[in-house]
Amino acid sequence: MDHFQFILKDDIEVTLASIHQEITYNGLLEGYPCEKVNNMVLHNTKIKARNLFSMDEIYIIQPIIKADEEQHGSFGKIMELPLVTCIATLMCRKVFRDQDKHFSALTVIWFQDQYAFPIQKDIIKEITTVPFKEICGEFHY
Repeated sequence: MDHFQFILKDDIEVTLASIHQEITYNGLLEGYPCEKVNNMVLHNTKIKARNLFSMDEIYIIQPIIKADEEQHGSFGKIMELPLVTCIATLMCRKVFRDQDKHFSALTVIWFQDQYAFPIQKDIIKEITTVPFKEICGEFHY
């Protein structure tokens, strides 16, 4: 497996067709990372993914959140998402439901501590377990 090919469950081979990355809290003008802000980040990231790749089929790999049990603010305890948000499209040359279509694809969102490449090993492991066949979109060329 290289940086651009993944073998998912059921031996489905996908290609990382495109990737967009940015600093997770880019544009946060005031406040601090907390549950409320993180929920907003996740919601806005899904909207951004739809706008970037024009697909409704989106899968989010649940991020590991660093919580600071000792520091609290007016919105609760500090809870930080990893530094970089990654939004990628996985494409497959096979279709699974509609044989009149030509390929399948899925947008995947994850968070990691630095810009890819490489993609963090724990994220690669999570990508290989994505239920691609069940939730991908199928498209014409």
